[in-house]
Amino acid sequence: MLPFGLVSSCSGAEVRYTGTELATFSVTAEDAQDVELRDSLEHGAGAFALAALVAAGFGVVLSILGRPGVAGVCAALGLVAIQLLAYATVAIADGGELFVGYWLSLLALVVSAGVCLIRQIRVRRRGRRSVWLPIGCAVAVVLPPLGLVVSGSVALVVFVTRTLRRGFHSRPSAY
Repeated sequence: MLPFGLVSSCSGAEVRYTGTELATFSVTAEDAQDVELRDSLEHGAGAFALAALVAAGFGVVLSILGRPGVAGVCAALGLVAIQLLAYATVAIADGGELFVGYWLSLLALVVSAGVCLIRQIRVRRRGRRSVWLPIGCAVAVVLPPLGLVVSGSVALVVFVTRTLRRGFHSRPSAY
């Protein structure tokens, strides 16, 4: 089991977990201080880990059974779930990191969703149907994290610009 992530609180509590532990709601806590953080992690992010795992499992089974269209939906749902898991992890704790297990899971879901998207586009072109539906669905799945990155980048630029401006041109306070 690959390490999936770490969350910490300002009180010094720290919990490390794997994806399997999170999906099965069995994250271990070292001491009493970590128990509350672990419970918050399992309650807030465990469902997203389970949803990503179930979606990936169904996607693999449906691909084997020759249902690539439905497998693509499973890949998209898994991709949404794993993104929400990252957001939930950030919202739960004061600090934390995502480790190699998370990034490999995200990469696997991105690749499987990309393969399904390419396949759907090819099938629709052969049938002389519009390709905009699968492209629109892909954009709907990818847009939230891209929007978060763009808005975070803009906020960072504004913060740095204001900080530099105040450092060079200190203004007297109004009080």
